[in-house]
Amino acid sequence: MKIAKGRQVLLIGPRSYLVNCGGRFTCKFGEVNMERFVGKPFGCRAKIGKADFVVVQPTLRDYLFKKAQRGPQIILPKDAAAIVAQTGCGKGWKVVDAGTGSAFLSMFLANLGCDVVTYEKRKDFFDNARKNVKGSGLKIKMLNKDVTKGIKERNVDLVTLDMQNPEKAIPHAYKALKAGGWLAVYSLNSEQIPVVAKAVKKAGFSEPRIIEILEREWQVGIYGKDTYSRPKTHMLGHTGFLTFARKI
Repeated sequence: MKIAKGRQVLLIGPRSYLVNCGGRFTCKFGEVNMERFVGKPFGCRAKIGKADFVVVQPTLRDYLFKKAQRGPQIILPKDAAAIVAQTGCGKGWKVVDAGTGSAFLSMFLANLGCDVVTYEKRKDFFDNARKNVKGSGLKIKMLNKDVTKGIKERNVDLVTLDMQNPEKAIPHAYKALKAGGWLAVYSLNSEQIPVVAKAVKKAGFSEPRIIEILEREWQVGIYGKDTYSRPKTHMLGHTGFLTFARKI
């Protein structure tokens, strides 16, 4: 695939940069005219100052963490991936994502081929999320509405709730889901867990499963013939709790 003018590309070298292929780009290593890459295939090489880069097609993750604007706390990849792994969601699934926030989870699921409708009651969050979705090029139906007032979609495969007082939306999620459909609730604090579990049981869902995903990165040092490996000092620990249940 050849690079089109104005298209976003990822420069991978000593550092990574997500830039538009047009005009001049300046970074700590120097300056380069991005016009020179128009018409060239992805994988071509770029020299910026004395640093070597390769020009590649960016993924959604590149866009989310290098370009999209954050507002409220986002659902990170480790938790989004856990939602996918637990529910098995994929192409063609009808998903309602309530509590859009910055739309990171909505875009993550839409990128898998899910048909996503997302609810966000706060206008400032909604406006920022809409800009993020537009920049991603993904198709997501966005509603500036309060999900606790009801969900109009029916026969949904998955409902995700990332919001304050999610227990108020759980009965609406039950009505929206098809038999066997999944509910996934993201909670920041442990105090929310029993409240959510109680609402899940009252609504008629299956016994809830509650998990927490921790991520620990390792580092490897190579000094001639000597090497060492160990966990990094800082790890990505608690971000949130995930409660899963199915409509029965």
